[in-house]
Amino acid sequence: MSGVVAALAVLEVGLRPLATADLPPQARPAADSFGAPVVTSRQLEEGIAESHFSSAGARLTGNPVVAGAPLVVILGDSHVVAREVGDTQTMGAWVERLARRDRSPVNVRQYGWRGASPPQYLMVAHDVMEHWHPSQVVIVLDGDDLGPDPLNRQFPRMRIGRNDVAQLVRGPRRDDPLAASVHHRFTLATLARIRWQRVVERAPKSLRPWLSPPTETNGTTPAASLVAAVPRVEVKALARAFGQNLLIVYTADVRAAGGYKPDAGEERLLTACSAQHVRCVSMRPLMLAARRAGYVVRGFSTTTLGVGHMNAMGHELVGREIWRELGPTMPRNTSQLAER
Repeated sequence: MSGVVAALAVLEVGLRPLATADLPPQARPAADSFGAPVVTSRQLEEGIAESHFSSAGARLTGNPVVAGAPLVVILGDSHVVAREVGDTQTMGAWVERLARRDRSPVNVRQYGWRGASPPQYLMVAHDVMEHWHPSQVVIVLDGDDLGPDPLNRQFPRMRIGRNDVAQLVRGPRRDDPLAASVHHRFTLATLARIRWQRVVERAPKSLRPWLSPPTETNGTTPAASLVAAVPRVEVKALARAFGQNLLIVYTADVRAAGGYKPDAGEERLLTACSAQHVRCVSMRPLMLAARRAGYVVRGFSTTTLGVGHMNAMGHELVGREIWRELGPTMPRNTSQLAER
């Protein structure tokens, strides 16, 4: 028994260079600055990657800062945390490079929260706008944001009030010390969890709810009418919070097969954006085009192809589409690169 324990200890130590013990710092836009200390994070849950964050949780792009350039803020969930890709492969890094190529340099600040939904972005809206005064704000959404999750899953949540008003429910702190101490402090525990996720993914759909860990929920199922209203209410609230320089990007769940038709939440989102004159794009057409060209935008060498977070190709597609939307609105500036 002692030999097994010793072997596991040696293996744990040997794997530590591939995975940091702690999760990246929580994003706190009001406490952030370009000169904030840098925190390194390494993971092997999806591929093997090293990423860097400011001490206030901004996902760094690996590009130098352009003095005096307009600022673009990108908000989202774990797709913006982007621990699965390198700094220069993130969507924000692509926006910066494309902007500088076109002589319209911008700086990008990316803030992501694992498992977050639009109530989180509404909660930090004032901090983002008052602290950074961004020229443009990009909100990255996925299918989970357009169903019941914002109403009954991870805090902060929202309620839908009269006249489609989003009412924030802050709830308890998001931190989970136990999960951080076990789930991410031991690399072998992380590997065991990854292996179990692969088992769940390959199991029949009828068994997956029994094999998956319980999710945070308030124990109620929202009425269908409330779920249908979620995209409309979110678009209205986000537009009010971030103003006319808001862009919403929907990252469709395009896997290795299927995914040709928009889902109900996506259609409602695009309809709401059109009705409320909010810029909104779906990545579905571009993701399908990439797949026809032989590229799948989700999944990594160590995971199931087409499943999970966006890989480097996915981030490139999103970054290019963001800049295609923002580029015509940005001023031309030939300032030289300089550290701020």
